[in-house]
Amino acid sequence: MPIRSRPVSTIVVILVCLLAAACGARFPRETAVGAGSTAAPAAAPAESDPGVAVPGEPAPGAAPSAPAAGGATTTAPRTAAPAPTAGGGGVPAGAAPRAAESDPGPAPGVSATSVKIGYLLPITGAAPVPASFDKGARVYWNYVRDQLGGIPVGGQKRNVEIVIEDTQSDANVGKDKARKLIEQDKVFLIVVLDRLENQQAIGAFLDARKFPNIAIQAPAGLDKSQEWTFGVTIDHGVQGVLIADYLVKVHKASKLAVVHENTPVLTPGVTAFTRQVEKLGAQVVYSKSIDGQNNDFSSEALQLAGSGATATWLYMAPTPAAKLANQADAAGHHPVWFANAISWNFDLIFTVGRKALAGARAFSPWPPLSDPRTSTYQQEYRRQNPADIPDDLGIVGWGVGEIVGGGLQAVQGPLGQNSFRLAMQNLQLRPTLWNPLSFGPGVRQGGNSVAIYRESDGRWTLERDFTSSI
Repeated sequence: MPIRSRPVSTIVVILVCLLAAACGARFPRETAVGAGSTAAPAAAPAESDPGVAVPGEPAPGAAPSAPAAGGATTTAPRTAAPAPTAGGGGVPAGAAPRAAESDPGPAPGVSATSVKIGYLLPITGAAPVPASFDKGARVYWNYVRDQLGGIPVGGQKRNVEIVIEDTQSDANVGKDKARKLIEQDKVFLIVVLDRLENQQAIGAFLDARKFPNIAIQAPAGLDKSQEWTFGVTIDHGVQGVLIADYLVKVHKASKLAVVHENTPVLTPGVTAFTRQVEKLGAQVVYSKSIDGQNNDFSSEALQLAGSGATATWLYMAPTPAAKLANQADAAGHHPVWFANAISWNFDLIFTVGRKALAGARAFSPWPPLSDPRTSTYQQEYRRQNPADIPDDLGIVGWGVGEIVGGGLQAVQGPLGQNSFRLAMQNLQLRPTLWNPLSFGPGVRQGGNSVAIYRESDGRWTLERDFTSSI
């Protein structure tokens, strides 16, 4: 069903759980900045720069690699594995050469022909994920099966079977469902996507059981001791710095605002944003916490209008973001609205806020639907779902599949949970539909760059592509 034929009410259920995921553009640095640091990058990139560089020291012996799909350029260790598989949506994977794990570890869910993995998603509850994510995930794994004949894992090609469980947008339910996936379904690894606070709790539970898990959300300061958890988006504290850099350096904003949902896990991002704005000589003239379940944001809209802010970060889910922007527009206030990644940077939001959100910007770990790199995804989506039209929500499910597939393909020797963890910990991956990932010793969050979107004619389009200097 075309996006624009959906009822306006569907915005209420669209990726509300994807509130405030970590990502931000990274700029040239003035000092060494680690992946978890809130130190500032120095100068903004020139407007002709095709991408936004990552702060942080290059890997030892790093050298520029060949351009990635779509013109993105990454920097990887000279020992990087061969270039990703061609084919626009295959299983692009690479990892630095290393000794194979002497004990591959247990291999639940692994047979001679398949690997079973679990997904924990909030299908119901206060923050449900729409069905498009599920379809995107299944479309990818069906593509691997039908078009690629499986993934070469542990010396032989295997298909991937997925088991999806509903967290009901509740951390305790999520942990119970994780236990079911491990003990009853016997899955090999688990992918977790939920509200940030739930994701944090479920990830800690899985890590305590030494069970490999891919965390879509990346909270601030993910502990290095969580050796079984791999975040694929940027730390929230880092994101706050990067958003400040982008709005001040690129948009030349001197008066900024941030409105965020009243969730404690968002505090590091807000704090980092505020400090960086001040460090750059600009000012946060309005900062407000809101209840995302409210309908009336007229007071905040009027306060924003009176603040003089020319750029505002809406650190929240799509529903309150659209409501607030619409009410601000009615009050005659139209700043540059900004969306952090995995938040409201989906085309569907423009069905309820096209006028109010005109000219908005966003960071994203995946390219927009209008990007040529999504062509394989769209073709496969239509092939497998002939009655539907592919939307950008399914890109997330496809991209996550590429990450899991890349990690599996990078395993050296027999496939087990130990050997998979080792492969992930050394993974250098350039997916077609996700930002480049670079893990290494102690690196818990491998997301190293983002694309920058801008609103154009009621759709997100690419302003700047991925660039990484890791």
